[in-house]
Amino acid sequence: MKLCIFGGNGFVGSAIARKAVARGWAVTSLSRSGRPFQTPAGHTPAWVHKVDWRKGTPFDRASYAALLPECDALVTTLGQLFETQYKGDGVAKPLAVLRAVAENVTGSPGNPLARDRDRTYERLNRDSAIELFDAFQQSRPSTSTAAPSPFVFISAEDVFRPFVPERYILSKRQAEEEIWRRAQEEGAARTRPIFVRPSLMYHPHLNPPSTLPATLLEATSSLHALIPPSLRLAPSPPPASAPPTSHLPPASASLASLVSIPPIHVDAVGESVCAAIARQETRGVVDVARMRALLGFDPLGPFDDSHAGGAGARV
Repeated sequence: MKLCIFGGNGFVGSAIARKAVARGWAVTSLSRSGRPFQTPAGHTPAWVHKVDWRKGTPFDRASYAALLPECDALVTTLGQLFETQYKGDGVAKPLAVLRAVAENVTGSPGNPLARDRDRTYERLNRDSAIELFDAFQQSRPSTSTAAPSPFVFISAEDVFRPFVPERYILSKRQAEEEIWRRAQEEGAARTRPIFVRPSLMYHPHLNPPSTLPATLLEATSSLHALIPPSLRLAPSPPPASAPPTSHLPPASASLASLVSIPPIHVDAVGESVCAAIARQETRGVVDVARMRALLGFDPLGPFDDSHAGGAGARV
């Protein structure tokens, strides 16, 4: 298996690359800088030396087109939570995140100089994924009898509104909907789209500030799982057979989901992506519940339905 990852040196991308290397897969990472992954302390883990680190951007096909025919699967982790510079070395900076949240809640435009027109929600969250899907699909042999090649888009659970703009999650859903539509137009013969939707991702060492909110949300989700489904505030997830849609529920539903959907360790996301790629029957939306099922996690409570829907498989 040869895996290409756009953004393999970031927080999520590095977790996917690490898990893929552990499976013995050949991994190529493409990013703006082309720099290998380093920990926040500046360390270079041993697995990094097994990855081919290259420069490449989704809107410059010349930077990666020659690689695509060799790739068995492609993952794009590109995306952003805010349209301001809130990250440092690929990891969200707590003060920058809090400032961006405050600006969104109060309606403040913030500092216009901190915004990059080339990194809007629509361009980075939506258009980059569609561009990469088109390029990857066109690189697949039209007469091949092999199984469809997995294309993984790292999307997101709808748990961040109203703290982040609606356009954040809307642009993600628009990408899912359009990629799914284009895959079906081709008869789903050459590509297998997979939309992985993490909730709050955390890692105590790579992103220490994420640990406290993750601990609190883990507690609220565990309590929520003890409530019978008919009494829950959060909406029920769509069935596994439902196609992706850009229709969004009210922000109140997103807020309810924040305290009901558990956070997920970024390494679990990385392992879920690899498991979804390896399972030919997995396609479409893979939300947190289906990630937990893929990884064989224990149910949250007596009413937990994480194992429903065939681990996100779409047939």
